[in-house]
Amino acid sequence: MPADVLIGIVLVAWLASGLAAVCLTPRNTAARTLLLAGLLLAASALADSLAADPDVGDLPFALLRTAGWMSFLGAVAAIVATLARLPDGAADRPWHVRLAGGLAVLAVVAPLLELVGSESLAVDEDGVVHANPLAVDALEPLAGLGAAVRVTEPAWVLLGVAVLVLRWRSGDAERRRELSWAIRSIALLACLLLLIVVVEVSGLPIPPERVFVPLFLLALALFPLALLVGITRRVRVLEDHLVESRERLVSAEDAARRTLERDLHDGVQQQLVAALSLVALASRQASRRPEEARATVGEVGQRIQDAITELRELVRGLRPPVLADAGLVAAVESRLTGLPARVELETPLGPADRCAPAVEAAAYFVATEAVTNALKHAPGSRVVVRIDLVDDRLCLEVADDGPGLPDDPPAGPGPSGLSGLRDRVESLRGTFAVVRAPGGGTVLRASFPAGGR
Repeated sequence: MPADVLIGIVLVAWLASGLAAVCLTPRNTAARTLLLAGLLLAASALADSLAADPDVGDLPFALLRTAGWMSFLGAVAAIVATLARLPDGAADRPWHVRLAGGLAVLAVVAPLLELVGSESLAVDEDGVVHANPLAVDALEPLAGLGAAVRVTEPAWVLLGVAVLVLRWRSGDAERRRELSWAIRSIALLACLLLLIVVVEVSGLPIPPERVFVPLFLLALALFPLALLVGITRRVRVLEDHLVESRERLVSAEDAARRTLERDLHDGVQQQLVAALSLVALASRQASRRPEEARATVGEVGQRIQDAITELRELVRGLRPPVLADAGLVAAVESRLTGLPARVELETPLGPADRCAPAVEAAAYFVATEAVTNALKHAPGSRVVVRIDLVDDRLCLEVADDGPGLPDDPPAGPGPSGLSGLRDRVESLRGTFAVVRAPGGGTVLRASFPAGGR
């Protein structure tokens, strides 16, 4: 099969996989970078084909060659970004994002250094060499630096694969399940690439070109398909989680309603019924025994006051008044001061830093429930609650230095379990994760869009 046909198959595979991934999960950053990689590869192939024309002038050749390498290196950087965010579009560590961004900068800088420093340029090692009219003699040392950066491009992909493996090793059970397909698929592709190296290094009688080029292009075409399958599996998991979360929310709502009905019936209603009976008794006593009637009226007032106090406690359990009046930080601080154990609150936010009411309510209940779980499962440990606003998102973290979670912690029934907390966060388009701390302990992280600030 001609090489041009194989290259066309590779480009179609990348573009089709990226487009399908974006259609499946439009907000998934990994899907968008997968499509971006395909577009950049297509742009690189187009620039190289135009530069290969023998009639092209030196200046257009220099520009096309630079654009081709920028596109190709940018595609590799996009591949690394995809591996760092696969399959849900969220990076596990901040340095994963910085790594992909640094490679994107190198993709632009390295070809530009060659453009301004090299007196002659070629599309590849066997291509026709053209003089570079844009070269500056004083910048010639930069050409070697740019070429050195450009030839490290194969290591970029290996670095992206290493990031994916590290994410798998350091992730919890759910993250490992999500990345298992991608790890297995890349392992198969790595074996294929290893076979290519063996054939080329061993000097077999079969010309390496007949094996190397088709197998390399085949591996390059299978790579986006493997990533697409990983994203597709994530979509199926999200569908299952959506159905399960809806069922849990309905069950939790029914349970909360029944609890509220029981508390009102057994508490406030009984207080009011007793007060009503005392009112009837006081009316009968008023004409005959005024002193006893006044005492009965006083008891009625006490009953009503008790009912008001109980109603306030019920309302406080639903949503504390301080949350609406003074905000999330004040509400969490008020809640933590009432705990028997010492829990620290770290936040740079003040009374003026407010978010949407629904976001503050969700963050409050997630924080209080997470602290309760930490004190229950890690008694005696140090618990720290951190609240901050980063890039118009409300970020909440509850960390303890206890024994940490098991490999596959139970979700817990009802709204008080981890599944209930995750449902509450994700219902507001937030992110939720529970991980082991590097030095021991457990860290719960939740992030919400801070809409309505």
